[in-house]
Amino acid sequence: MTARFRLPAGRTYNVRASELARDRQHTEVVCNILLLDNTVQAFRVNKHNQGQVLLDVVFKHLDLTERDYFGLQLADESTDNPRWLDPNKPIRKQLKRGSPHSLNFRVKFFVSDPNKLQEEYTRYQYFLQIKQDILTGRLPCPHNTAALLASYAVQSELGDYNHSENLPGYLSDYSFIPSQPQDFEKEIAKLHQQH
Repeated sequence: MTARFRLPAGRTYNVRASELARDRQHTEVVCNILLLDNTVQAFRVNKHNQGQVLLDVVFKHLDLTERDYFGLQLADESTDNPRWLDPNKPIRKQLKRGSPHSLNFRVKFFVSDPNKLQEEYTRYQYFLQIKQDILTGRLPCPHNTAALLASYAVQSELGDYNHSENLPGYLSDYSFIPSQPQDFEKEIAKLHQQH
């Protein structure tokens, strides 16, 4: 396959398909996106595209319909002043040289009332974000509230408490708060029994 480009003074230049493929490789970048469930997904996009193209690819991958609440945060930035991928600017102007680039998929705008979120999957993404923010200490939470929220998280993941299945230590693989004390698991288990 060849492509023909028109040069000044009516001259033409034929480009072979291999040259076009090579040029396409130089314009494509790989973006590794850390999703809220702690998985990393790689996406290939043209570096000349607007940031919205990458956002749309991620939203499509997640099958997310309520998109206005989420964004991509640049992973190499400090947490004091996070920088978000601007959907209206070209990707190449926002990401540093070199590929692959690392970005974090995060909730960008929180709603005051979760009932305003129409999709169950959107609420689940909010749940993952809040769970992650409490675990990392980014969102300070009183001890008793953290225990109650953790018991709800256990209820949602493991279901109803069952004496024969939920033996002592069944929560030892879970972390809910930074520097989690040993007795915290017992508090969660006690609250989990009540749900």
